[in-house]
Amino acid sequence: MATRKLASSGNFNLLMKDVLAICVEAVGASGGTIYLHDAAACRLTFQHVLPEDVADRLPVKDIPDDFGMAGAAFQNHSTVCREFPEKPESDWNSFERATGTPVRSMVATPLMMEDETPIGVVQLLNKTDGCFDETDIAVLDIVAAVATMAYMNYRLTEESTRASTLLGMGKVGHDIGNLAASLYATLSFSDMAMTGLKDELQKQKPEPMVSMYVETLDPMFDDLKMSVDRIVGYSRLISDMSAGRALRPNKKVAPMATTIQTSAAYLATDARKHHVALRFEIDEEAPATLHDELYIFRIVQNLVGNAIKAVKETVPDDWVGGAEDDDDPPVYGEVSVRYAFENEQHLIEVSDTGPGMTRATAERILSGNARSQWDKGSGSGWGMKIVLELAQTHDGRVTIDSELGSGSTFRVAIPHCGD
Repeated sequence: MATRKLASSGNFNLLMKDVLAICVEAVGASGGTIYLHDAAACRLTFQHVLPEDVADRLPVKDIPDDFGMAGAAFQNHSTVCREFPEKPESDWNSFERATGTPVRSMVATPLMMEDETPIGVVQLLNKTDGCFDETDIAVLDIVAAVATMAYMNYRLTEESTRASTLLGMGKVGHDIGNLAASLYATLSFSDMAMTGLKDELQKQKPEPMVSMYVETLDPMFDDLKMSVDRIVGYSRLISDMSAGRALRPNKKVAPMATTIQTSAAYLATDARKHHVALRFEIDEEAPATLHDELYIFRIVQNLVGNAIKAVKETVPDDWVGGAEDDDDPPVYGEVSVRYAFENEQHLIEVSDTGPGMTRATAERILSGNARSQWDKGSGSGWGMKIVLELAQTHDGRVTIDSELGSGSTFRVAIPHCGD
């Protein structure tokens, strides 16, 4: 059953959830928790718990990888099983008090294949009929091995897909960059033609209306040049990332407020089409700081684009697709873009009224290893990975505040640098 179930899993979150559920069912436990190992932090990171309503009451979630029975199972590469004597409620530990569940028996099994390093731990408690025995331990060892193989296959498939996607993005980015660069020649010729036209008009003293039309062309050409610069710069960025080269930010001291508002405003049409209101709270008085304008532009666009996808998940199906031809479509959710200067930091916040996420999901996103979790707006996950890497070039820190059912806020804090 475990092999068939796990072999068909195509979603990381569901895979971990299925592993825990199969283990609980296989040995008749009352509940349990599954952890994955974070080698860099030497911690076991919480993924899921059963029953699910216990999650918000757990006193701690992530634990050191040598803590308690789960840590012992992980460090010793073997299943640990214990029984606990009955005790009065006054002697319950913090877990028992928080969940209201006294622990009678517990078993912790490392997620691993034979002679391999564990990738995590499954910890189960309170067998419904008797105590955990040797048969239960044998069953858990087998299920853990199958689950580990399923997880590793998932990761290999994910990495292969991402590598192929990024390679394709790099090639496309290179081609787009070359095509956009060829526009520079056209723009240079246009500048010369415009200068010549102005000189001739000055000799002829044209009507005021004609002069006004000519003068409006200058800012239009400036916008076009800036757009071409962004295309060329972004194609170079994608090419660098696909080739594994270090990013090359072109930092200048300048205000960020206009860049942030403009980048988000480009997505206003997409937001309106999906019944999402785009709100702004921009501090126009924030001081100029050293930054790469393209990188900040891209960070904001990726965050706002993801936020619109999140809100789209909550829009009723009978609303979807009904706003394209409506000049003033009804609003179902909101995405708010905030920029402020506080405590010597430039804070960029993008909040949405979407479905929110668990802490475990937020941590996977911040690790740069999460694909889009939305059914109505799929994605490769590279958008958020790009945000993380671009923020890092500015010594920025990305955080997520979110709860299921309460929307999400993605925050990028960039230290001020006026030199």
